[in-house]
Amino acid sequence: MKKFICGVGGIFLQAVLLSLLIAGTFGDPKEECQPRNKTYNIADSKQCDMYHECGKAGKPFERLCDDGFQFSEEINACDYPHNVNCSGRELLQEPKSVHPHCPRMNGFYAFPPADSCQKFYHCLEGNAYEKTCPEGVIFDPKLGACIHPDLSHRKDCRPDIVLNFTCPNYGKKFARLRFGDHDRVSHPTNCRKFFICLADGKPRVGGCPLGKVFNPKLGVCDQPKKVPQCKDYYGKRDPAKLAKLAELGEEASLNLNEDDEVSEPHIETDDSEEEQENEAVESKNANANKGKKFHTKRQAPAFAPDATQVGPENLLTGPQNQNSGKTSVVDSDDDSADEDVDEDD
Repeated sequence: MKKFICGVGGIFLQAVLLSLLIAGTFGDPKEECQPRNKTYNIADSKQCDMYHECGKAGKPFERLCDDGFQFSEEINACDYPHNVNCSGRELLQEPKSVHPHCPRMNGFYAFPPADSCQKFYHCLEGNAYEKTCPEGVIFDPKLGACIHPDLSHRKDCRPDIVLNFTCPNYGKKFARLRFGDHDRVSHPTNCRKFFICLADGKPRVGGCPLGKVFNPKLGVCDQPKKVPQCKDYYGKRDPAKLAKLAELGEEASLNLNEDDEVSEPHIETDDSEEEQENEAVESKNANANKGKKFHTKRQAPAFAPDATQVGPENLLTGPQNQNSGKTSVVDSDDDSADEDVDEDD
């Protein structure tokens, strides 16, 4: 009889524990659903990639973001993790991806630093699309963007390692900086490029517009004839054709035929992979519009547009001010004297 009671008690205890375990796997809305004239979403109180869709009658329906996305209370939809604050609700669903380069089905994931600090994978529905940041910047997974190495906390991607350059003022607290919060130093092998040495001695890369070269004496982009060591940098190409090349893009500047005529640039790209990625994004956006499983309202850019993060359109356009973070071309006037230079940019 005692064995039977113990057996029944054991079964009852197991049932209670099992019910508690099952209850713990289901979500709990951060607030109670209220009847409204339309459906709306409420974040889960514990799990960041879970939310609750509140019906018009006030009944909650548990939902999950696609693997790799998290629910944003700011936009009331699923979004990339770097755009979402998960404080207090850090739990996540189990990863579903089987791709070796995609920890989750969706998201942006950096290459191992030993392979590249610039490259990353854009994972979309379990497929990995390889991407590369512009020259001089690295991918930061916490921001989901390409940024200057000195702004990132990736220890294996320090500026001096990525750029293979050490600023003359590194480690010197009272070094003279010609431009207030930074100095500019010429690139050892390219007349158009230069390094921006910040007050803390960390370097950034900069560049002059097509037709100009960096003048290390003045720290500005100048005419080649005013920089003896770079006077023949462009050879016999005339300014008009260089301007046309600038319109075609950076790659075109090296693609001239024997008659020095402007020709379209040839850039090696994997068109099929890019088309597949675009189709996948369009498919997800279409599903979002139809109210299907995918609920992301915005597509996170690989190159964030704010001042501290750099996209391909503004990387090599000129010296950068450390405080503003904005890149601007620093030119000397074509016919001005070398001594008349504004050191405040």
